Amino acid sequence: MTLSYEQFEDILSGETQQGSDLDPRDIARLEEARAIRDRLAAAFESTHADESLADKVRASLKDAPAPRRRFIYFPTGLLSLAAAASVLIVLTIIYSLSGPEPVLAGTVELANIHKVNLREPAGFHATGDCEEIKAYFHRELGFAPKLLNQCPELQVVGCYVTKLQGKMVATYVVKLDNSQASVIVTEDWPKKLGLCCGCGHPHCKCIHNGSCEGLSIVSVRLGERSYSVVGDLPAASLRGVLERLGG
Repeated sequence: MTLSYEQFEDILSGETQQGSDLDPRDIARLEEARAIRDRLAAAFESTHADESLADKVRASLKDAPAPRRRFIYFPTGLLSLAAAASVLIVLTIIYSLSGPEPVLAGTVELANIHKVNLREPAGFHATGDCEEIKAYFHRELGFAPKLLNQCPELQVVGCYVTKLQGKMVATYVVKLDNSQASVIVTEDWPKKLGLCCGCGHPHCKCIHNGSCEGLSIVSVRLGERSYSVVGDLPAASLRGVLERLGG
């Protein structure tokens, strides 16, 4: 389910309960909006204008020459509010400069797609048959991604089509080590999704790593697409999934 602007605002304000079938991109937007709202509220609560500041402002306005000028005198309460707002603006600028880069939103979306996959949402195609999965993706997206060379310890259990950063992507779920991981196939390179490697080149074929909300993420570029594996296992275990990507 993709939210309209009005639905997004209703959930954010608490007027509407957040459902379990939301688009992962909307879930990421809601979490980011709530975090910003909490920081702003905390900034206002912790910021109090000094009464001496209001006195200084009034004195400077009173003593200043005023040829061809008009001055607007604000009540003390408004001056206090203006001072608090000024501090808030500074805090917002500092946060925007020192906080996490926008590309990290990609890792949040990857993590949310995995969480949704585990709930087997409406439209989830539960099957371990590779030919069925290829046909499903061909029908939904016009291509078939690389699938796993399956073994008893590593089995595909279902697939799904969803959105990541506004683009339709393929994802399928793998069972391994009494857990489940999601393989998410995107056109974006791993670094654009907020993942990193040792070389720093934006378009390299290295294995990239990341994490979000207790989940490990590994990703690699194969041909025209990136394959990201998300799960609650260590990154080393998830890299084993990448190594078994075949036809």
